[in-house]
Amino acid sequence: EMTQEQLLDSFHLMATSSEDLPILWNAINNYESMKALEATDIKKWKEPCQRELYKVLDRLAREQQKAGDRLYKFYLPNCNKNGFYHSKQCETSLEGEPGLCWCVYPWSGKKILGSTAVRGDPKCHQYFNSQN
Repeated sequence: EMTQEQLLDSFHLMATSSEDLPILWNAINNYESMKALEATDIKKWKEPCQRELYKVLDRLAREQQKAGDRLYKFYLPNCNKNGFYHSKQCETSLEGEPGLCWCVYPWSGKKILGSTAVRGDPKCHQYFNSQN
């Protein structure tokens, strides 16, 4: 049985490639196993990124059953170990090209006004270091 932290650690697919496809499906299968064992109760986790992560995993699991291996682009929240958002969030792309990345507020996951979605590093630190 995976712990909550081990499950979150398995979702760092920031620079994905076609080689990561089995990792994604294993992560979804692990989530499905935890859910089947009632080890995952979304309602008990108050942290916003964790709640969104499990909702996305539910949706991806349903889409995987319908689409097989044809799912190539999606957003998977990038959570820290405390259940909040990393300031850099990216679309996951399994098509070989980098997905779009953008900056968010760690406590809410809402996009920072003025930040743009780019392929690569959106330089999120600039939004937090400029406040002196």
